[in-house]
Amino acid sequence: MKKILFLVLILSLFILAGCTPKTDNQMPIGTNDNNQTVAGKCTPGPVDLVNYGDKGKRLANCFVEYPGEPTRQDKSYYIIEDICGQFTKEFMENLLGLPIVKIEPPKISSLYNCRYYFNETDYIWLNMDYLSVENQKKGHEMMGRTIKIDDRINMNHFVVWQSDGLINEIYLVLDDNKFISINRSSGKVLDNDKILDFAIKLANEIKSYK
Repeated sequence: MKKILFLVLILSLFILAGCTPKTDNQMPIGTNDNNQTVAGKCTPGPVDLVNYGDKGKRLANCFVEYPGEPTRQDKSYYIIEDICGQFTKEFMENLLGLPIVKIEPPKISSLYNCRYYFNETDYIWLNMDYLSVENQKKGHEMMGRTIKIDDRINMNHFVVWQSDGLINEIYLVLDDNKFISINRSSGKVLDNDKILDFAIKLANEIKSYK
């Protein structure tokens, strides 16, 4: 009788174990101290960074702020070269309202960009550069493109339009010689309205950054 009760107890434990729901607490870049996630958002907190001794700071919008330079005199956050690390997959998905299947950092170390793929071929591309903003405008104008401002984008910016009516690129200006540009592989997934909507949302999140 005792042997039968023991077998029933063991069998019950196996059944209960199989019914326990699995959770995925993976967070962008690392895992925060509480190892928790919030649907559609991230739990704010410290996060481990590759090749950094200090921890980064994950925000509720899933953006990751990297440790500041001690020599800076102001408290503003300065966007650094690791675009994929700061503009995380989750952050981009929240703004785009679309799933991202993979992200791809630059293959050349002197470039500061990240590609976010919706499928094997279609992606949106964020690029940061330390170049003259005025020279970017002049270069596009020399190629027959039109520079416009969209009042819905809540930071210094300009939108580059092609003669065929397609948006070529959107620039969010951080400084006279520093910007984030937004591009796409094609208009298949993101048409003009969708990429403008993304730029509006992104500007609202980074408008205080430098």
